[in-house]
Amino acid sequence: MTISHKTALLGVDDLKIFPITNDSEESFTVGNGIDVPGVRQISLTFEIDQKELIGDEKTLAVSSKIKSVTFNSEYAELSLDVLSALSGGSVQTSGTGDTESAAFTFSDGDMPSYFQLQAKINGTDSIVGGDCHIIIYKCKASAIPINGVQSDFATYTFDGKGVFTEYKFGTENAKAKLIDIHFNAKAKELSAITSV
Repeated sequence: MTISHKTALLGVDDLKIFPITNDSEESFTVGNGIDVPGVRQISLTFEIDQKELIGDEKTLAVSSKIKSVTFNSEYAELSLDVLSALSGGSVQTSGTGDTESAAFTFSDGDMPSYFQLQAKINGTDSIVGGDCHIIIYKCKASAIPINGVQSDFATYTFDGKGVFTEYKFGTENAKAKLIDIHFNAKAKELSAITSV
């Protein structure tokens, strides 16, 4: 049976950040995946650059080009490792027992780095038993708000922008990647997508 090219999606079941270690003409590599704990939502928007040719008092032609993708995600548990991966800051653990502490620090000179973002949505409808993976190959965070709410659990969000890779994937007609959306007949765990 051929897998369907359409499905209903319900919720989001997993989200991981893979820090990019190299993106060049020769290779595309990432570090270990960092789980975004308690993911609640992921949304994305294709950013389209549009030009109009106007003449004779009307639009004669429209040229459209997808240049990037923007995204927003919400998650339920504050993670210092996620903050570090998004911002370029660092996490240190010190002390023992009652004096043990973990601290996120963002210092002068720290800079956000590129990462690969992957979301997993378990199957419904025509891919029952399978799942959907959304992969944004190369992106950076553009906003990382932390908000507390009186008498309720805090939730955390981050926004970002995905851009095309320098590395061209594939052996024939190799192309730079922006985003993939995969329907899998059998559900799979999220794993890094690299050139090797």
